[in-house]
Amino acid sequence: MHLYRVGPKAFLETFNGLGGSYQYGGRWNEIGSPVIYFASSPAIALLEMANYLHSPRHVPPSYRMGVYELPDTVTVETLPADSLPKDWDNFPYPASTQAIGSEWLASMSALGLLVPSCTVPIVKAGEGIIVVNPRHLDISRVTLIDATEKLYSKRLFSGK
Repeated sequence: MHLYRVGPKAFLETFNGLGGSYQYGGRWNEIGSPVIYFASSPAIALLEMANYLHSPRHVPPSYRMGVYELPDTVTVETLPADSLPKDWDNFPYPASTQAIGSEWLASMSALGLLVPSCTVPIVKAGEGIIVVNPRHLDISRVTLIDATEKLYSKRLFSGK
């Protein structure tokens, strides 16, 4: 399985989960819960990042698309869509999803949890966001295999 995330080149191989979501909380984790968010496709990773930028032209020059390999033998659980709370896709992040994710992280039941993307709500089965537990023993099995500098076409949002 391939995983994708966009971030500063210097941190693409940092798997401690102590970034922004740890400091401020995220959709699927409470403040102080180490976590790493990946996407199941490059497109979802780019669209998720767009939630934090006014335009693709504002992507910092140090950012890269990290492509990661995760062996098929590593367990990734799925959070069924029908089990999501009604407010799961609200912003700011609801306490309901933060509690679900933090409880899952504490359970250590698997390396990853596949959850829906709020940015791309209609995807096929097996697509979405993969919440990764950096405290799980299988974190050492996540391997960066590529880092792409070009993220967006220069035409994107230029009107040309």
